[in-house]
Amino acid sequence: AKSIVGVIPYLPYSKQCKMRKRGSIVSKLLAKMLCSSGLTHVITMDLHQKEIQGFFECPVDNLRASPFLLQYIQECIPDYRNAVIVARNPGSAKKATSYAERLRLGIAVIHGEQKESDSDMVDGRNSPPPSTSRSRTMDVGVGVPQHPAKEKPPINVVGDVGGRIAIMVVSKKYEF
Repeated sequence: AKSIVGVIPYLPYSKQCKMRKRGSIVSKLLAKMLCSSGLTHVITMDLHQKEIQGFFECPVDNLRASPFLLQYIQECIPDYRNAVIVARNPGSAKKATSYAERLRLGIAVIHGEQKESDSDMVDGRNSPPPSTSRSRTMDVGVGVPQHPAKEKPPINVVGDVGGRIAIMVVSKKYEF
């Protein structure tokens, strides 16, 4: 083929665009693999960071979903003027503010929600807590200390959402 265009609506690992410890930048590695496999052009949607386009050795078109989502809200949500845009966490407040400004709506932000990566770690370990309340002992008679369960912070909503339609902006996927 003269040219191969990769249409990738969701680029996996796009949130992992920074180097952590001594590991690789996964987005850069994926971009290099895609280009070396023969892609001459890439079309994707809503990259987590626009700098990811620079990782590719071929042209990249980063399409935005927001115009279509805004049109959908205006046409398909009755009385959308009585709505409020809600950011799921402070990290998605920038995106939520963008939607709120374009629709001329108010904004609210949820604070204190646990990250998904922490939900499996109850007490700081990746394994579930012991099912019994008594301490376990090893063959040498040394007790394994019990860790108290990690308390979730209270969830607070900053902004007026009472009696209004809440449109939640999620930054990971194309959901509202």
